[in-house]
Amino acid sequence: MLNYLRAVAVLFLLLPSALVAQDFNFGLRAFNAGDYAVALQEWSPLAEQGNTSAQNNLGVMHEKG
Repeated sequence: MLNYLRAVAVLFLLLPSALVAQDFNFGLRAFNAGDYAVALQEWSPLAEQGNTSAQNNLGVMHEKG
C-alpha cells in the first residue's frame, strides 16, 4: 500500500509539469501554423510563471511584430 501511495504522490507532482509542457507544445504548434494569437494565449501564462522558453518565444514574437 505504501508503494501505491508513493506512486500516486509522484504522479501528482509530475502532472503539473506535464500539463505545462503540453500547453507550451500547443503554443508551439500554433506558432508554427501561423496562429500567433493562440501561441500568445498559451505562452503568456507560462511566461508569467517563469518558463524561460515561453518568455523567449514571446520576446521573439514581439520583436518580429
